[in-house]
Amino acid sequence: MEWNSLFDKSEWLFRQILNREEKVPHEDSRLKDIAQKLSDSQYLHKKIEEQERFDYLKAYHKNIVPPKKIIIPSYLKVACILLLLIGSGTLLYIWQKQYPPQYYNETYFADIHPGKQQALLITHDGRKVKLNRDSGQIIRQNETIIQIDTTGLHYNPSSQVPTGIIYNTLVVPRGGEFFLTLSDGTKVWLNSETRLEYPLAFGEHSREVRLSGEAYFEVTRNEDKPFVVHTEYLDIEVLGTSFNVYSYERENVMEMALISGRIKIQTCSDPSRVVYLKPNEKALFNKESGIITVEKTDNRFETAWLRGDLVFRSTKLSDVLAKLERRYGVNIHLNDFSLANDLFTGNFDSEYIVDVMDLLERHYDFTYDIRGDDIFIHP
Repeated sequence: MEWNSLFDKSEWLFRQILNREEKVPHEDSRLKDIAQKLSDSQYLHKKIEEQERFDYLKAYHKNIVPPKKIIIPSYLKVACILLLLIGSGTLLYIWQKQYPPQYYNETYFADIHPGKQQALLITHDGRKVKLNRDSGQIIRQNETIIQIDTTGLHYNPSSQVPTGIIYNTLVVPRGGEFFLTLSDGTKVWLNSETRLEYPLAFGEHSREVRLSGEAYFEVTRNEDKPFVVHTEYLDIEVLGTSFNVYSYERENVMEMALISGRIKIQTCSDPSRVVYLKPNEKALFNKESGIITVEKTDNRFETAWLRGDLVFRSTKLSDVLAKLERRYGVNIHLNDFSLANDLFTGNFDSEYIVDVMDLLERHYDFTYDIRGDDIFIHP
C-alpha cells in the first residue's frame, strides 16, 4: 500500500474519532494539530530521517545516570492512545484485505511439524526426565554415565561388569523422534509413539531390550552376546545387524526388514515358529492368524521415515491417516467411512500437515478443517 494512502486512512479515522464529541475540550485543538501533521507526508519523512540520524550509542552512555522524571501532559497521553488504536485498526484492515480468514487458519497450522526431537526418560527408580534437542545434561546412575545432548541420549558404562540388570525406559510421543546409543555402542532410532525398555549396562552373556512401536537398530557385533529385541508377539535375535522393526500395538501386522547381516525371528506362540532373514528381505506377521511370511524388499519403503518421508503402496486410507496422526501428533476424524478402506499410493515428504491434507483433499475431493490438534474430514 502507498504511504500517502495509509496516511489518508489514518487521518480519516482520526477525524472520525474527534468528530464524535459534540463539545470539543480545550486540549482537542492540539489533537487536531497532531492529526494534520499525520496527514503531511513530508513532515513524517522528515521525522523518520531525524530518527535514523539519532546516535543511540551516544545517548545510551549519556543516560547511564538516573534519568529525570518526565511529566507527560494529559493531551499527549490521549493522543498516544488514539494513535495506537488507529495504527492497530489500519494494520488489521490491511491484513484482512490481503489475507482472508482461511489463510491465517492454514498458516497457524503450518507450524505442526513432524519428527521433533522429544522423548521421556523413565529411570528404574521412577524418575522422569523430559528430553528434547536443547537438553544438555549428564546423569550418573549406578556407575553408568548418561549423556544427553543435541544428538540424543548416550550411555557410557563403567568397565566393571554390573552385578544386576537395571532397566530404563524411553518413551517417544506422537509427533516425536529420538536417537539413543546403548551401553554396548548399538545405535537406535526411535519413531513416534514408541517405547523401548533397555538396561543401563548389558549383562555378561546377553543383550536384551523390549520394543513397542517402530525403531531402526544398528547393532554392535558381538558373537559372544547375541542381541535380542522382544516384542509382544515375536523375538528377534541378531549378532551384528542393521534392521527395522515395525510393531505397533493397535495394528494387526508387524514387520521386520533386514538391511544387513542376518536375523532370527521366533514367534512367542505355542508352538513357536522360526524364520531367518537375509538382507533385502522382510518378515510380516499377522497377529490374528499367527501366520508369518517372508518377502523381498529394497528397504526404501521400510526405512523412509528415517529420511523424513512417508511412503504408501496400496495402503488403506484409514492406515494412512493413522500414520499421519503419529507423525504430526494430531487426531484425524474421518466422517466419510466409505473412504476408510480405499487404497492409497503416494509419497509425503512435506514438513507441514496442511500440505499433506491439501493433497489428499484434491485426490479424494473432500473438505477438511483444523481445530487445535484435531483435523475433521468432511465428504
